[in-house]
Order: sequence, then C-alpha cells, then structure tokens
Amino acid sequence: MQSRTMMPQGAAPPSRRMRRREAKRQRRRVWRNRMLVATAAMMATAGGLVGVGFGTPWGNDARLVLAETIISTRHAYLARYITTDAEYRKLMEQLNPVVVNSEKPDLIQVQPVSQTVDRPVVEIQPVSGDGYTGYVMQVHNPRLVRLVAARVVAGKGEYVTDMLQRTGAVAGTNASGFEDPKGEGWGGVPVGLEYIDGKVLNPPQPGWTTVGFTKDGILVMGDYTVAQLRQLGVRDAMQFHPELVVDGKPMITEGDGGWGYGPRTAIGQAKDGTVIFVVINGRFHGGSGMGASQRQVMDLMLQYGAVNACAMDGGSSSVLAYEGKVVNAPSTLDPNGQRHLPDAWLVFPTEASADLA
Repeated sequence: MQSRTMMPQGAAPPSRRMRRREAKRQRRRVWRNRMLVATAAMMATAGGLVGVGFGTPWGNDARLVLAETIISTRHAYLARYITTDAEYRKLMEQLNPVVVNSEKPDLIQVQPVSQTVDRPVVEIQPVSGDGYTGYVMQVHNPRLVRLVAARVVAGKGEYVTDMLQRTGAVAGTNASGFEDPKGEGWGGVPVGLEYIDGKVLNPPQPGWTTVGFTKDGILVMGDYTVAQLRQLGVRDAMQFHPELVVDGKPMITEGDGGWGYGPRTAIGQAKDGTVIFVVINGRFHGGSGMGASQRQVMDLMLQYGAVNACAMDGGSSSVLAYEGKVVNAPSTLDPNGQRHLPDAWLVFPTEASADLA
C-alpha cells in the first residue's frame, strides 16, 4: 500500500505559487544529487586513470606515448599534466637529438637525365601500416625538386595547391615549420633556415637538421653553416628534425623515435638519386588511426631505399598535392582542407621550368 502525506484537517491547500516553489526546490535537489554523483564518478575515473597510467607497466607506456604525441605539437605544455618533471625533460630532449652530418656523397649516384626522361615525373603509391595510411611519392630526377617560398599576404602563407598553380609545378609537399603564437595556422613566418637559390630568406635554428639539394641533385643533411652550404654547392635548403637515415644507417635504434603518433611528412633520397617523399595521414583522417611514429616513417624510407632521410614539419601541415589537387587527407580544420604554408618542396615538369620558379 502506498503511503500518502495527509493534510491536517481544516488546513488550506497550498497555493499554486507554493507548489511551484516546492517543485523548483525538488528539481534543484535532484540536479544537485546528480552533479554530486557525476563529480564523484569523474573523480573516481580520474583517480583510476592516474593509478593505471602511473601504476601499471602497460598504462605507463600508453601514458608516455600520449605525452610524446602531445609534446611534438604546438600544445606541448599539456604534456606536463600527465608526466613527472623528469619525464617531461627527457621527452623534450628526445625531440632534439644530436645532428649527424651526411658525409658520404659517393653513396648517391644521380642517374643521367637520359635514363629518367622516359619515366613519369612523379610516381605516387598508397601505403598503410599499423595505425596509419598515407602516400609515398618518388621523383626519379632530383634536379626537378625545388624549395619554393610562399607568397605571404597579411601574415598568411600559401596553400600548396596555389603554389602549384602559380609556379607550374606538378606536385608538392609541405616543408618548413612556422611560427604560430596565436594558434591560427597562418604559416607566414618559417622556423629555421630558409635558403633558396643561394639566398638566406630566414635565419637558421640552432640544433636543427639542415636539409638541402646541391645543383647536381644530391641531398645534403646535417649541421651546416650558410658558408658551408655554399661551399658544398647547395642551391635550396631548409631545417627540421629528426634525422631518420644518414649515410644508409637508421637513426632511430630504440623506441618509436620520441614523437608519438601523428600525421607525418619526410624527405629522403635513394642511391640512384630518386627523391622520396613520405606523407602520412593521422588523427583519424583518411581512414587512418592516430598516425605514424617517426620510426615507422624511417622504416618506410628504408623500404624504398633511402640513403639519407629527414622528417619535415608534420601534424596538420602534412600535405601532398598533385596536379592541383590535395592527394592525402590533412588533419587541419581549414575549410579548404589544407594549411597555409611558409614554403614547400615542389616538383617541376622540366629543369628549365624549375629554374624559373
């Protein structure tokens, strides 16, 4: 039998206003209780995650991989919330390994133009692996590759597709990173050396790898001054990190490379002079998972015969364009599906057209 609250005999029924007030108080009590339960649940979950992340081997590994992924973005400070001070310092050090110079130019024998003239200017192949999808682009004549600066307007860089249209290039990928203090992704100011046709357009970044091509099409990598680049006959160069392969040797011999998982871009060269570009989708775009580690990119470079290879800027900037269209699936929120860039590696149909860029 259900119990009912009985009004005292002769008492007046509560007014409509009183009933509304009582109903409002009841609703407040219900919401308060729900919020308390939800807060307690979140605290318990957070406590459990902290316990798992710091207290179990697999949880610790997953936490550090997540921290690596975060720390390699422009939101690196967020990694502090899931790492100790010592772990954070170590992760930051991993992002800047000691630069190793490529010192065996004889490993690369660029094919004569006569042996590449009947081959396609570029060959693009889809690739996939654990957690990622992407593309490898091969350019058999390295003399067709140039670093091209963006046309910067009102602080904004340029879309790579616009750069193709402006210069007449066949294909291109992103190259340098860029300053982005407000997080707007405008790409107007590169970070690190921007050296085009023998002229310094932006100063070097200490501790980063310089990547450039000589006039003969040889890829040069390492810690070089501008004077040394000129002595080596380097025509175009920029900077990023980490190095993946140097003089045929893999540079990542332990762990995943210290950058976590995400979209990637890298450039390399095989012993016959073929230039290899790797562009990886990530952050659940283009059918991928989080993306690739730097070690996975290195393994791809080795698979395609790279003698020297280095990472370029990645994340939302990673883009591959061919014949005016974006080929991969960039993770940017830009409505045009690609980021404004400070510069790009472009591939031209002929050496004569490349010289005019």
